[in-house]
Amino acid sequence: MIIRNVTVVDGQAAEVEVVVTDGRFSAIRPVTDAADSPVIDARGGYLVPGLWESHTHLGGHAYARPENERAAYISRLLTDFLDFGVTSVVDLGGPLDVELAAREHRDTITGAAARLFFAGPVFTGIAGWPVLSDPERAPIAHQTDNPDTAYEQALELADQVDFIKCIYDGEPGAPEKLSFDALEAIVTAAHEKNKRVLVHIHERVDLEEAVAAGADGIEHAFRPQDPGSTAEARDVAALLAETNTYYCPTLVTWEQIAYNGDAGYLQTLVDDGTATHEDIPKITGRPIYGHHFPWHSPQESHVRFDYAMRTLGLMHDAGVKIAAGSDVAMLMPSPPVALLRELRLLAKAGLPLHAVLAAATRHSAEKIGRQATITVGSVADALVLDADPYADITHLIDRSHHIGTLQAGRPSWV
Repeated sequence: MIIRNVTVVDGQAAEVEVVVTDGRFSAIRPVTDAADSPVIDARGGYLVPGLWESHTHLGGHAYARPENERAAYISRLLTDFLDFGVTSVVDLGGPLDVELAAREHRDTITGAAARLFFAGPVFTGIAGWPVLSDPERAPIAHQTDNPDTAYEQALELADQVDFIKCIYDGEPGAPEKLSFDALEAIVTAAHEKNKRVLVHIHERVDLEEAVAAGADGIEHAFRPQDPGSTAEARDVAALLAETNTYYCPTLVTWEQIAYNGDAGYLQTLVDDGTATHEDIPKITGRPIYGHHFPWHSPQESHVRFDYAMRTLGLMHDAGVKIAAGSDVAMLMPSPPVALLRELRLLAKAGLPLHAVLAAATRHSAEKIGRQATITVGSVADALVLDADPYADITHLIDRSHHIGTLQAGRPSWV
């Protein structure tokens, strides 16, 4: 297949034609008259790598459904993601049996769907987040206070998952917080299996210790000790850049928790095109609407959101590799929309549009040891836009600008 009359926005900026063979990009060349393969006319559009959702919890979404419906439900969500130009979805923790079944179901359906990568159960302390005191949550986590046990569990889990996720959140020394020694043991085991480790953090010290333990990625914007000063962000930026550690702030998570129950916030979502008036009754009818999120208060979430919005630009300037992930979608019309909201917020926080695109593609893939580029030999996952994504963020996130999607070379064209 040949995609003709398209500008590749991935380190190049010339109108070319892109050849796809056996699900991979096999040539990027000047436009020719070749007609030996099916030709798709991109109509002067822009070809970008397929978008990545690098932090969500599809297994969690599905767990409230009957057991025999969970895999099919996740497959439908993966189809929805692809409709929004998202070709890869990274699940940051959930029941392993559900995620394995979802991947198997996704691979057998006849229609196209986003590719699924997952962590399986996360590592946490004894009765730590997200288990707490709810025994029904036990399948979503390994609760451990022993480095040797954690090491063996991580070795076994690494053979079944795409990467490993740890929760490093809680009072230092408290049983609900994973110990530093256990975290270090998990990272050692995962790296022995050539798997990356992503670490959920809360405070700056959690982030610093996670990096010291060898974490490959940090999940969530940290809570600053002094929200009025950017000094902590500058120190953190220098550390992350020096160690080449990826940073996924999940801005939309903190925004939603901070503004849960605020009708004005919902109107803001309508005004900027994130939601429609028809979405509002569905959102306000959800059980979580207007109720505090467990573990994180609205006040704390305001601080984390506001501070991240003020400091992400300087983190980018320092060379931090920022990845895009939305985590929760409790006030969003759907999980795919939550990712698009995250991209809008990254742009609003001051990231140049080329950095927003990198966050939604290359950095999100690299975070778990994968690749998302339009280069010869890479998997042909891509999104074709009718306008330059470096000119306006809406060209990337507004579906009216989407001409079509490639998923492993399979076209879905408008």
